[in-house]
Amino acid sequence: MDFVDLGAPPLQEEEEPTAPFWMATFSDMMTLLLTFFVMLVAMSSVEVKKFEEALSYFTGRRGLMEQEGLMPGIMGVAGQQDAREQAEVFEAIAREIQEKGLAASVSVDLTERGIRVTVLDSVAFAPGSVALNETAREVLYGVAEAIHGPMAVEVEGHTDDVPISTPAYPSNWELSAARAAAVVRFLAAEPSALEPDRYIAVGYGEFRPRVANDTPENRALNRRITVLFRTSPDDPVAGAQPPLPHGLR
Repeated sequence: MDFVDLGAPPLQEEEEPTAPFWMATFSDMMTLLLTFFVMLVAMSSVEVKKFEEALSYFTGRRGLMEQEGLMPGIMGVAGQQDAREQAEVFEAIAREIQEKGLAASVSVDLTERGIRVTVLDSVAFAPGSVALNETAREVLYGVAEAIHGPMAVEVEGHTDDVPISTPAYPSNWELSAARAAAVVRFLAAEPSALEPDRYIAVGYGEFRPRVANDTPENRALNRRITVLFRTSPDDPVAGAQPPLPHGLR
C-alpha cells in the first residue's frame, strides 16, 4: 500500500505591518487621556478661558492645519489686501493735501490702527473758537469719503499751554474737547456717516504736546485736531461697554 507524503503545510507569507507597533500603544494612551479629560470637565465647572487653554494642548495652539501649512492663510491674504488698499488710499490723500498747498498745516500718517489725519488749528478753527473752518471741512470730508468702511473714528483735541479762561471754556480741557466734538458732529452729519456709537471725541488740553511749548512756532504745532479713521479689526469697538467686575454682575 502506497502512502502519500503530504508534508508540512506551506508557510504563509507574513503581512507587513501598516503602521509602527508603537502607534497602537500611543493611540490607546491618548484615548485614555482624552477620556480622563472629558470626565474632569463633566464633573466640574470650568471657566471658558481655562478650558480653551487646556484644550490647546490636544489641538495645538494654532491648530494642526495652520501649523503644517495645509490650509491657505485666508485671513492673512485678506489682511494683505486691506493693507495694500490702505496704502493706496493713504498715497491719494497725501497727494491731494500736497496739491491743495496744505502740507504745512495738514499731515496724514498710515498707522497699524488706520489712517491718521492731523490738522493744525490755524486752518481748522479761529482763535478761541470751536466752529470748524471750511478748509478743514473739505479735508476731513475728502478723507472720510476715500476710506471705505472705517470701523470707527477717534477724534482728539489738543491745545498749547497758554491758559484760557472764558465762561464757555474755563480751561484748555473744555476747549480741546469742544473742538473734538465739533469734528465728530460734522463727520456724523455727512451722508456716508457711520453709526453714532462709532465716533469718539476726546479733549487732552495741553497735556499731550507734540513738541515743547517753548516758542510760538512750537505752540502752533501743538494746537491741533487729530482724527484717526480706524480700520484695524483687532481694536475694541468704539462705544463698546467694558465688562463689569465679577462682583457687580
